[in-house]
Amino acid sequence: METRIKTITRVAVFAALVFVFSYFSVFLYNINPSFFIVFAAGLLWGQWPGIGVGVIGFFLWSSFNPLGPAPFPLLVSQLVGISFTGLIGALASRLIDGNSYGLKNISLLCLFGIFSGLMYHLIVDVVDAWLYQPFWPRLIGGLLFSLITIVSNCIIFPLFYPALKFLVRKERDVAA
Repeated sequence: METRIKTITRVAVFAALVFVFSYFSVFLYNINPSFFIVFAAGLLWGQWPGIGVGVIGFFLWSSFNPLGPAPFPLLVSQLVGISFTGLIGALASRLIDGNSYGLKNISLLCLFGIFSGLMYHLIVDVVDAWLYQPFWPRLIGGLLFSLITIVSNCIIFPLFYPALKFLVRKERDVAA
């Protein structure tokens, strides 16, 4: 029972971080460190807590966005898209070594950031283009803006690695 409460608390805290980081990044179009928070949750606690952090955090963000809430189909696509980031984090836990800041980890984090942004935007941009028509011009324009997210994730993921390394060590200390 205690581990369920810990997991729920961790998901709630990280989902709140997703909301806060998204709120502060509203002025930096498509640059959002929240992807890394969802990724870190997946890496630290597994796929379901990672997916939970992403879904809850992005639901809150999309619902209470200062620019207005997302239409329902777009909201669902955002939640499905961010779920892949939690899943990628869980898969990354097998590949990333939490002890070193070597070229291997930096390259992997950059690659995971690219995949995270790509998976998210492939889903969201198709739904966005379908909703707001004309489909192909809207999709192509959206994909160009998606490059901002993909490139920024490629920078943010390795940049925040020291925080991830700290969290991995704390998790190991708690488990021991």
